[in-house]
Amino acid sequence: MSTYRMNAAAAGGLYFLGTVFGIGSAVFGGEVVSSIVSSTPISTPDFLATVAENASQINVGAFFILMMGLSLVAMTIFLYPLFRRDSFELAMGMVLFRGALEGTYYMISVLALLTLVALGHQYLAAGDNSTALQAMGQVLYEFQSFLGPVGTIAFLIGATCLYISFYRTKLIPRWLSIWGFVGVVPYMAYALLHFFHLDNGIGFYLQMVLAPQEMVMGLWLVIKGFDQDAVNRLMA
Repeated sequence: MSTYRMNAAAAGGLYFLGTVFGIGSAVFGGEVVSSIVSSTPISTPDFLATVAENASQINVGAFFILMMGLSLVAMTIFLYPLFRRDSFELAMGMVLFRGALEGTYYMISVLALLTLVALGHQYLAAGDNSTALQAMGQVLYEFQSFLGPVGTIAFLIGATCLYISFYRTKLIPRWLSIWGFVGVVPYMAYALLHFFHLDNGIGFYLQMVLAPQEMVMGLWLVIKGFDQDAVNRLMA
């Protein structure tokens, strides 16, 4: 009988890598990417000039976001075979929201960042005839600020399906699943506050309940794997 040890290690490793890539995008992506990831608007009189000056860093940040998206989408593939044995609906909910929709969000974010870089270069080349480009750049930047909460909501719906599946199957300790449930609530509050421009600076702290849980759960899956008794019950 399969122990699904490889599935646990792969899912945990991808989970952990996805989180690391997400942090890396904010750290190495420069002030433009960092402002988008942290939901902190840039205060600069010449936005596209700043984008052009930070083009290399933005490209690095876009690469990290791309890798984060690929890691987290692939993670669902390794969890689905076991989760569907408990509940097909919950397993599909995880794949749809944490896989397809969240992955689409990351792809759109990457394309928007690369388009912003292209606009920055065109802005410098256009010189005085660049008012329209400046407006386009601001709209694209604002689009990112709306896209973030929408992607976050898709992520949280998928995460809820995932935590319910883990709680029901007991593949990992239930305290980890409960920690995830608890973390979803303030994270959802952050997404809604940010979407309606009501975030007064507490958004970072609202995310910090769930963020460490994902790191711990990823490491748990890599080091400990699934509970074998739970695997046997699902396979029976």
